[in-house]
Amino acid sequence: MAFSPGRLSAKSRPGLVLKGYTSHAAFEGDCSLCHQPLKAAQATLCLDCHSSVAKEIRQKIGTHSLIDQVEQCFDCHTDHHGENFDPSLASFASFDHSRTRFSLARHQVNYDTSPMECKACHQADTGFTISDSTCALCHATKDLAFVVKHSHEFGEDCTDCHDGRDKMADFDHQATDFPLEGHHAGLPCTDCHNLQNASDGSSGGEAAPISLFKGTSKECTQCHNDDDPHPGLFSKDCAACHNPKGWIPALYESAPFEHVAKAGFSLVRHRKTFEGDPLSCNDCHQGKTRDIGTDSCINCHSQGEERTAFMARHQEQYGLDCTSCHDGLDRMHDFVHEKVFPLEGKHAEIACQDCHKDKVFAGTPKECVHCHEEPKIHAGFFGVQCQLCHKTQAWAPALLHMHSFPLDHGKQGEVACRVCHPSRYTETTCYGCHEHQPEEIVKNHQEKNISLQELENCAKCHPSGRVKEE
Repeated sequence: MAFSPGRLSAKSRPGLVLKGYTSHAAFEGDCSLCHQPLKAAQATLCLDCHSSVAKEIRQKIGTHSLIDQVEQCFDCHTDHHGENFDPSLASFASFDHSRTRFSLARHQVNYDTSPMECKACHQADTGFTISDSTCALCHATKDLAFVVKHSHEFGEDCTDCHDGRDKMADFDHQATDFPLEGHHAGLPCTDCHNLQNASDGSSGGEAAPISLFKGTSKECTQCHNDDDPHPGLFSKDCAACHNPKGWIPALYESAPFEHVAKAGFSLVRHRKTFEGDPLSCNDCHQGKTRDIGTDSCINCHSQGEERTAFMARHQEQYGLDCTSCHDGLDRMHDFVHEKVFPLEGKHAEIACQDCHKDKVFAGTPKECVHCHEEPKIHAGFFGVQCQLCHKTQAWAPALLHMHSFPLDHGKQGEVACRVCHPSRYTETTCYGCHEHQPEEIVKNHQEKNISLQELENCAKCHPSGRVKEE
């Protein structure tokens, strides 16, 4: 001991035993544990005992990973200064705190202007770690109400946001990849940055170890999930239709979405269910954006005994394609058929399905030939504007607007059309009444220079039906 440079430190940490020793003083008589000249570097011998420090250096984590030339342990941790000397505390004087993620630029003095010591933040028995409550306890002495409110809103992990300079003092949200525009610009920070939206999923109270700002989700549904009236109907890319300037009107296919213009169905009468609850898109669209299954309308409007009975009759009479008649306003609630197609005469007596085949109503043709096939007897000659000659009171007799040949030919009453027109109205024959001898008739007419072609057109020479015209 005559050549000893001094007594070793007896400082120890409760419960910490390294290589069977609780302090340097415990192996003061065995210098070779720390000194092996020409055999082993002193740092190697230090790290052989202090394995946790060796792990920090190897994995590049913790305080020791921040120190240049960390293998020179003796530069920071001297000893042989007596039993009460603390090698760890002595290292603080040479430690460059700027190498950490927290600057001491604003932590040189306490609120009472006294110099701030390391132990004000770093408790001696916990190494270099800082308790969540350390910052709060200190700053609460200056402004308790602010600290309580701040901790409640943003949690107690102060170094999550603050680096001692302070990096949040001039923070510009517009410089991030989520600029605050439109309605987002006026929101309190805590509307988006709160325990429920914490990136690590923490929600266990104010002291939960969370990161309220780093990694905050940019998905609209993180905040607007309860606002979504169409979950599962569209993608979660809300920005494809909505923007921060206003949730509505939404854009659909690059234009403001109007349900009437895009879907042909007004929502004026479809704001709420029969129970008074808000009606959502999914109530009708069942996972489809463009199509509405008939079940959507029927299931909703069949609730209750009275409505169920009405819908059963309604479907039987008009079919299942609700939107072919209903547009949501509702255009059919005061429907008068006479405004579309007057039901007069025989039309008033027929059933709906006689004209509306397969219970299709919208777009039903109004032309007579849709139900009344054009008679072969005048097909292609009089056209298909049947109403010019026929009436709904009765199809026959038809109104004859022009007929030069007397219809009471023979003075025996009106002759039926088919007597003279057996096949088509464009063809006539006199042989239906007159028993002619064709050979004799041909001979007599040839004597008067009437050809066989002209002979077929009796009415040309006999317009009144008489043999000799006056």
